[in-house]
Amino acid sequence: MTYGFPDGYFARPTVARVQDRLDRGTDNYPPDRDLVRDLVAAAPWLPGSVRVNRAHGPRVLSYLTREHTIDQVIDLGCGLPHDDNRYVPDEVRRMVYVDSDPGVEAHARMVLAERHGTESLWADLEDMPALLAAGPIARLDCGRPIGVLLHDVLPWLGDATAHTVLAALRSWLPAGSVLSVTHATTDMAPEAMSALTRLYEGADIGFRPRSGKQIRELLTPWVPLEAGELRTTASWRRPTPLHPRFDHSHAYAILASPGDRTS
Repeated sequence: MTYGFPDGYFARPTVARVQDRLDRGTDNYPPDRDLVRDLVAAAPWLPGSVRVNRAHGPRVLSYLTREHTIDQVIDLGCGLPHDDNRYVPDEVRRMVYVDSDPGVEAHARMVLAERHGTESLWADLEDMPALLAAGPIARLDCGRPIGVLLHDVLPWLGDATAHTVLAALRSWLPAGSVLSVTHATTDMAPEAMSALTRLYEGADIGFRPRSGKQIRELLTPWVPLEAGELRTTASWRRPTPLHPRFDHSHAYAILASPGDRTS
C-alpha cells in the first residue's frame, strides 16, 4: 500500500473516526459527528457498546499473558489510539498494531514512537499475504504462540473476506496461539441493529452484525477455548453475573485456537 490520504478522506465518515466520536474522542470531523448523531438516535446504547468493547482489549491481553504465557500480540483493526486500548502488560514483549485507515496508522506511529517493543502497520485485511509478510509481522517469532485481537473487525467485512482472513490466520499462526474476537450481534435489539446497518449503508459503510449462530459458523473450524453459550463482551469472565438490563455490549466475545491445521 502507498501511504497517503485518499481523495475525500476528510469529507466522509470513516469507521475509526466514528468509533472515536462514540467513545468521546477528539480525532473526528463534522461528517463523522453527523453520522454519530443519527446512529445514537437509532441506538442510544451504542456509545456504551463501543466503550465496553474498548475496555475488553486490556482484559484479554492480561488473560493471554497470564493463562497462556503469550508475549507477542497482533491487534488487527486497532482503531484510533486511546489510553485504555493501548495498555500493554509488561509481559508482552512485542505488540503490533494494524489498521487499514491511514489516519489511524499516523496516530499509532506518533503514540507508539517511544514505547519499546511496539510497532504499527498500515495494511488491509483484504490482502492477507501482504499483511503477514510485512516487516512488523514477519519479525514476530513464529516458533512460539502469538495472540491475535480481532475486536470489532469482522462486522465490517463481508462473509467472503471474513472467511479469507480467518483461514489465513488459522493457517499461519503457530501452535498454542489464541484468537480473540468481538462481534456485534443481531441477537439483541435486532430492530436497532437493522437501523444502524441502514444508516451506515447510507454513508457507504458496510456494517454486518451477525447472529450468534452465524458467528459460530464463521469461526468454523477454529476450536473454542470456552465451552457453553456465547458470552457478551460485557459479561466475559465477570466474577458475578451481569443483569441483561445493564449489559450494553450488544456483542459477543470469543476465544479460539487454530486447532488441528490438517483438517
